[in-house]
Amino acid sequence: MGAFTGRDVVIEFAIADEAASYAGLTFKVLGMMRDKGMNVSWDTVDATADKSAQFTKENLVTFKQVEFSGSGVARTEALHNQAELQAHIYNPGSATANQPKVWLRQTDPRGVTYGPFIASSWNSAAPYADVATWELAAMSNGAVTFVPA
Repeated sequence: MGAFTGRDVVIEFAIADEAASYAGLTFKVLGMMRDKGMNVSWDTVDATADKSAQFTKENLVTFKQVEFSGSGVARTEALHNQAELQAHIYNPGSATANQPKVWLRQTDPRGVTYGPFIASSWNSAAPYADVATWELAAMSNGAVTFVPA
């Protein structure tokens, strides 16, 4: 297929905590999105010592963090599932220990990324003379996996 556009990327969510079984989750499409992004970063620690080769700095990785960011056009139709996710982020229930926990799945022509996340922010904007929009940010809360297509 080669190159692809962001319209070819699908974001889905399932409201569940990190202990849920991926196979047992029911995902819903988060519709009317414009921007979608996953960022993977590793924390590092300095492992340099007095006998490091040629005075070259050495590092080890400690922990991985995956961050999701997305935005879209605010819509009222239930099929886009925006209100359900927004309600969960505002008022998480006992199924997730009153925490804004969700599983996210990103599917694109390269493969599928999935795992448990905590929604760290939901932003709604309603400018006077423009379309209403929303933004979501989430951080990994357990193992996030990428499976190539």
